[in-house]
Amino acid sequence: MTKPLYVARLSGTQAEMGAQHGRLVADDAARLFEFYRTMPERTLVGDVTGPPGVAARWLARQFAGAWQGKLAEKRPAAFAERTRAFVDAVVERHPDLRGARDTERLLATMDTMQNCVSVVARAHLGPFAKSLAARASLAAIPACSTAIAWGSATEDGELLFGRNFDFPGVGVWDAAPAFVVCDTKPLRYGFFATRGADAPVVTVVNEAGLVLAPHTRWHKDVTWRGAMIVDLVHAIAARAETLADAVKLAREMPASSSWGLAIGSARERDALVIELAGPHVEVVRPTPGSDVLICTNRYRAPAMHAGEFSSGRAWSEHPERREHRLRTLVAQRTRPLDAQTIARFLGDRGAQNKHLGSELAQATNVHCAVVKPSARRAWVGVDAAPTCEGDFAALGWTWDGPAGGWELGATATSGFTAELVPGFVAPQDAATKHVHAAARAYEASHDVPATRAALERAVVAAPTDPSLRLAAAWLAMGAGARDVAVDHVHAGLAHERDDLRRAQLLLWGARAATDKVTATRWRAELAAMSGPDVADCQAAALRRHSGKPHVNLMMMDAY
Repeated sequence: MTKPLYVARLSGTQAEMGAQHGRLVADDAARLFEFYRTMPERTLVGDVTGPPGVAARWLARQFAGAWQGKLAEKRPAAFAERTRAFVDAVVERHPDLRGARDTERLLATMDTMQNCVSVVARAHLGPFAKSLAARASLAAIPACSTAIAWGSATEDGELLFGRNFDFPGVGVWDAAPAFVVCDTKPLRYGFFATRGADAPVVTVVNEAGLVLAPHTRWHKDVTWRGAMIVDLVHAIAARAETLADAVKLAREMPASSSWGLAIGSARERDALVIELAGPHVEVVRPTPGSDVLICTNRYRAPAMHAGEFSSGRAWSEHPERREHRLRTLVAQRTRPLDAQTIARFLGDRGAQNKHLGSELAQATNVHCAVVKPSARRAWVGVDAAPTCEGDFAALGWTWDGPAGGWELGATATSGFTAELVPGFVAPQDAATKHVHAAARAYEASHDVPATRAALERAVVAAPTDPSLRLAAAWLAMGAGARDVAVDHVHAGLAHERDDLRRAQLLLWGARAATDKVTATRWRAELAAMSGPDVADCQAAALRRHSGKPHVNLMMMDAY
């Protein structure tokens, strides 16, 4: 069960707002501290067990911690003071929180994780053993999807900004949705988060009508120093009135890591994506004459292509397929877009209604919102992940109003309005709920037995979904149940139409099969396939493979 949508208004300096927020959400902040403290090692090392896993987690912790410390050293003073004041207020309520006062550096967690992967990917160096280099690359989940529309594309010409935030925080981030307004100078702004996170970085809107949303990118030219993404978004939200202002600030604050920052402007009825990678700053604008801009996780500025990397075809297909699908849905619309239609697009599962893989509705979708900045309105998912399905809340706010915090249903004197909208998009089916349990178990603790049990329940609920069959086959192989894995591959092949996913089923089915006739037939079918989507699997089929598969369920790849 998720908590009701929480709304808050903070006022004053950044430090004063940090203290206010910490006092309001101290209990929820306490639950987040450990989640972020252990996130780099959980994500980078994954399911590696035994002494190698213990050593790898220690090394990942040390390396990530050092990088976090470097980035935290050079934060703008006002934002650093805000974080310290927030943490101090939480610790005052929870004095037993050990090490909580180093939480300022945890805001650099995503920058740090992406930078660690970049180091491994560009040279297979760093603190990871060679066997973990592939796992580190698999940790580079290309997630999040955004559609921005205005002018002739929307029902009233006003800008709509739809955003999926996909993040390995199922059961944590989606458990307590929140929207926080910062009543400060020079510009007031609000941010969506989970209750207890003082992080204006996921989806942010300011009173000048700008809406901002960062998306992960993967590039070799990351740096030890530079701006954390949270501080860059803070600065743009608090100071930028136009798209040009936002670009200027991005050039003045070079990022440490690799990002694509989608920004829409209600006043200008326009949008762009600022692409960042260490010292590089490029701007991607809509196609001339277009009233729509789509953003996922691939660099689109030609100057950024040379340093971009991926861990394989499954990685690159993940953002490309989502971008293509979202672009197609928008292009094939039969009427101008409204908030509900964009929300439904963000919850799309494709023609085969897949629950895993490169679909817009991701199992790790922990925040979904459609924002109409000109009206100070937003529609935000308040169901359990994937929040792009199920119940939404219709939210309104004023920039003026009393400071404090309120829950949905008790906002009468707050300057906020919030109303539950059941069924705003398609309700979650039984298989989705089981996949939620699987994602929560796998991402939080890599509890493979619990993950496998939840996926088997999902298969029962949706037996014709080939994505569930592929995932179940991988986990069955990991448990030594090769016959079960082969059964899942047979069922998956009966329904799978996508070349990449079919090639994966054939590759792993051949590896699992104890029947030489079946294994030979599947290898032959894989070898006969053609096209860029299957080349990785064909090359892998020529290599000897032993041991259990190491799986990234969210990106749907394994090695």
